[in-house]
Amino acid sequence: MITALSLLEQGFRDLISPIAYVRAGGFYENFLYGLQVARGGTLPVYYNPTNRKSTMVATNDIGAEVATLLTGPAWSGQRVVELGSMVSADQVAEQLGEVLNLEVKAFAVPRAGWAEAFEQFGIPKGHSAPAEEMFEAVNAGWMDLGVEGTQHVAGTTPARDVFAAAQKAVTA
Repeated sequence: MITALSLLEQGFRDLISPIAYVRAGGFYENFLYGLQVARGGTLPVYYNPTNRKSTMVATNDIGAEVATLLTGPAWSGQRVVELGSMVSADQVAEQLGEVLNLEVKAFAVPRAGWAEAFEQFGIPKGHSAPAEEMFEAVNAGWMDLGVEGTQHVAGTTPARDVFAAAQKAVTA
């Protein structure tokens, strides 16, 4: 999944139009399954260890940054924007617990069980390799913030707000 975006960026390098590449971290919305499964007090995640921080962001923050880029001052050349804040799965689980009004702990799904777990989320059997590779890269620290030549924009929406909005939408 990430490789395809990298190849797209490489393909655009020779364009003369101003281009901004927005590289977002993991999406808080990808944890929305927790509104159901975490009612038992655990949030299964693919981040291991669960206390290691990686880049995460709310999709609202991505939209806001892209809108700012499109309506803000013009630029020439290419810009690379890293979007997100360093957050751990433990912190996401804690914020989910605040919304659910119970203690929630992140639980790292054992690596051997990833394919089956992804299939339960709807990825066709035998097609989970790109998702598995992405989480392996995150867990290895290959996708951290701070790449030279990039502009960093921290997220402003916490996971708690994403969970609260989704829960409100479901109960409305």
